[in-house]
Amino acid sequence: MILQMNVSLQSIDFFLAILFIILGLIMTFYGRKLVKVVSFIVGGIIGAILIYQYVVPWLEIGEPFSYIMSLLGFIIAGVLAIALIQLLGAMIVGYLAYRFVYPYFHDWVISLVIAVVVFAVVLILFNKLLSIGTAILGALLVTYSINLIIPLTPIISLIIVIVLAIVGAYYQLR
Repeated sequence: MILQMNVSLQSIDFFLAILFIILGLIMTFYGRKLVKVVSFIVGGIIGAILIYQYVVPWLEIGEPFSYIMSLLGFIIAGVLAIALIQLLGAMIVGYLAYRFVYPYFHDWVISLVIAVVVFAVVLILFNKLLSIGTAILGALLVTYSINLIIPLTPIISLIIVIVLAIVGAYYQLR
């Protein structure tokens, strides 16, 4: 019984490794588009829920119009989510730059100037950085998943990550 349970756990691990390889390849080659689609869907769902929960009862409209209002909320919030993802990403990286640099300079003005510069660079180059970042993350996921099936040496894993990340970033940036 214990041996049989172990075999099924190994087959689940194998199945998950294959699934993660596929997801990693998708992220490596289509990561930027995937992030934008997911942000549209998540933003749209949040917008539709907010409209349905707060605006529809306030306007006291009936059943068919409440769904139309929610659909409009979904579309508007989804588009806003895509538009604001660059700003939010730049703000997060700028904040992280401030937190990273402050212990070295111990001066909040210098740290703030560096954070603003990083914010501006990320805001301008967001799509390119997103393509490179998702290619690297996808390549890491693929290599990690391959290592679950076939243990590789660290140098082989590094070569796979580098090659996949370069090819994926090139594919996304062209």
